[in-house]
Amino acid sequence: MRCNSVEPLLDAFRTGELPAEAAGRVHDHLGACPGCQQAMRDLDRLAAFGKSARFAPPSSRRDAVIAECSDALDRIAVEGGDVWVVFSPRGVLLIRHGGTEDEVAAIHRNRSGRLLRRESLPERLREQVSSSLQGEQVRNPAIDWGSRKSDLERQILETLLRIPRGEVRTYDWVAREVGRPKAMRAVGNVCARNALPFLIPCHRVVPSTGGVGNYAFGPALKRELLRREGVDVDRLEALGRRHVRYIGSRTTKIACFPTCRDARRIREENRVALKSAAAATEDGYRPCKHCRPFAVAPTSARREDSVGR
Repeated sequence: MRCNSVEPLLDAFRTGELPAEAAGRVHDHLGACPGCQQAMRDLDRLAAFGKSARFAPPSSRRDAVIAECSDALDRIAVEGGDVWVVFSPRGVLLIRHGGTEDEVAAIHRNRSGRLLRRESLPERLREQVSSSLQGEQVRNPAIDWGSRKSDLERQILETLLRIPRGEVRTYDWVAREVGRPKAMRAVGNVCARNALPFLIPCHRVVPSTGGVGNYAFGPALKRELLRREGVDVDRLEALGRRHVRYIGSRTTKIACFPTCRDARRIREENRVALKSAAAATEDGYRPCKHCRPFAVAPTSARREDSVGR
């Protein structure tokens, strides 16, 4: 073999990666060629220097890179299963009831494209999530909204945060509050994929037809969450079966959602069951300023509705 054919093979010969036949030819050439022998010694010295030059990056730099490319995960043990919480320095990113760590990591990766690392949940975030699970009011929850939510989705979620503890609102109410009265389906979709259940209380949203409705983690858990907040779920469902949407006061002529704090103060003998906004306005009832159950229809619209009835 000539030197110009051997030199490109020297490193593979040194590391034992050459096939046996080629390695034999290189070995024979090295035995008779001082120049290639020197090249082989140079390669050995270079390899040794490369090993000695390796160093580990400072732990602070390594930790900073890991933190920049991933989010943190911790577990809260509760009755009925674990609650997994994904968070960042800005706040909570994802809450998942039940499942395994790997399942939660896959859900988060599909949503954000980011990895997860195990880390202790800061006490403030732990208290907020635990309080929401117990049905307590959480004011100003620390939420990392991320960058993938549309303006409408963000508006809907922020509206859910304004629903008081112990009260429910309807999907059409949420749509009206965000200025999109026909977007009930969009509201339902946002509630269904809410990444922060409990903390963002989508369980406080119910069908306008009455009752409690569905929930991502099952209607039984939805009922339990509402009960923890003081909602009389059985009565709410009974009103739904009777098609009662609002409760009015004979004395004040104000109509409320059945769970509104003002509705709960109406004496039994003064309570009036109202089945629609049109019926309420026709009978002279005004919407409560606290729960805003419906918008007052124009006089012409009420007249047309009355004729239709």
